[in-house]
Amino acid sequence: MTQLPLVSILCLSYNQERFVVESLESIKLQTYSNIEILICDDFSKDNSVKVINNWIENNPQLNIQFINHLQNQGICKSLNELLNLSKGKYIITIALDDLMEYDKVERHVNILENSSQNEALVFSNAYLIDDHSVRFQNTFIPYFHKYLSIESGNFYETLLNDNFIPAMSCVTKSSIIREIGGWDETLTFEDYDMWLRLSQKYNFIYDDYKSCSYRIHATNSHKKKNFLNASFFDIYLKHKEQPVMKKKILKLIHQAYKEKKLTESHRNYLKELDNKTLTEKLILNNAGNVTYNTLLFFQKIYYKSW
Repeated sequence: MTQLPLVSILCLSYNQERFVVESLESIKLQTYSNIEILICDDFSKDNSVKVINNWIENNPQLNIQFINHLQNQGICKSLNELLNLSKGKYIITIALDDLMEYDKVERHVNILENSSQNEALVFSNAYLIDDHSVRFQNTFIPYFHKYLSIESGNFYETLLNDNFIPAMSCVTKSSIIREIGGWDETLTFEDYDMWLRLSQKYNFIYDDYKSCSYRIHATNSHKKKNFLNASFFDIYLKHKEQPVMKKKILKLIHQAYKEKKLTESHRNYLKELDNKTLTEKLILNNAGNVTYNTLLFFQKIYYKSW
């Protein structure tokens, strides 16, 4: 009998004591048997560590490793730490407030075992659930990003416009994650940068199935991400030659200037930019919001008159 390929599930915990058991149980109940569970708690302030340790003690039959950080390391560094410990052919990452459907791993391993070398991962849509695990009527992709029709292929151009992929739905070939150097530890969030870098070289497989559940609550990452987060700018810079990203970069810089959050990195980008507009020159010269807003006002009037 052929040995099933090992799947490494990288689990991240941060102040999720209410949800960790339900999330870990959804991993335990998978129909696929050859799984290793690698858990990292990134210095939670609640009782997450105690809850995780209790669950591990009650499940000695499972292949589990648990890292308890004594100071906060961040998502990307924590994932790389787990990646370095992992031995699986395939990688899944999940925050311990999200859930997996019972057949997710089996279904997606079967797909990847029949995939081509230029396909890096399989992903799917996801249910949306509340604090009590009740499903919302809408689902992840149309709720957050309004994509209504998706087919397998190369998603680089699509991802340049927007990140629409539910991270917890992805099963990725570990060799390819290692090939591109894992997660970028200079960033504060992990998924968008990873998908962009992977899709520059590889195709993705879309499975028209809801393989997991993403929990919407006050502290999860989708709600906390801010457009002016420095990580967005750093991700955009990696793809700055793309026209879509250039527009995003300039939009971000203009917004940062309006909110008095302009950084030296923003200024350096403008300094190197050819064919600066008058408003961009005003930003570089720190002309002030009054002058800047006045120019924008007259520009709108001018273009409306055409």
